[in-house]
Amino acid sequence: MRATQSPITFLLISLLCVNHLQQSRTMDISSDTEKHRENREVIAQTPASEQDSSLGYKGSRLRQEDFPPRIVEHPSDLIVSKGEPATLNCKAEGRPTPTVEWYKDGERVETDRDNPRSHRMLLPSGSLFFLRIIHGRRSKPDDGSYVCVARNYLGQAISHNASLEVASKFC
Repeated sequence: MRATQSPITFLLISLLCVNHLQQSRTMDISSDTEKHRENREVIAQTPASEQDSSLGYKGSRLRQEDFPPRIVEHPSDLIVSKGEPATLNCKAEGRPTPTVEWYKDGERVETDRDNPRSHRMLLPSGSLFFLRIIHGRRSKPDDGSYVCVARNYLGQAISHNASLEVASKFC
């Protein structure tokens, strides 16, 4: 008599069976990239009748059309006056659609999504919009080097650095 399995045990067994199915149908290819692509293609092309239906497995969770993020529009350096609005552009593509985060001098940038009172907004396109540039004698929170990072479950892409400088009124 078979004992009842927990959902986690069932999932682990299912993943092991899928892995075994992948390995038994994959040709030995020297390039890791080609090997991973071949694994996805074999699973996606295996007829449902050949797959073990007792596992409820009808194809790969990694869909063939999914791909890792890539940056298609990198931010550019900006020189902006204090108190003025500014936008650092960043556009990424990937499937599933990647999430975008911004980093300034290596630290994650707080936006309106983290704090509704923030003067920085993460736009739907992935660009970083500043309602107004803040710059004082002691505090220069917007001055610095920025990168955007796009992520999905297949990986991440990092943009080129872009500097944001506040124009001095003494120039």
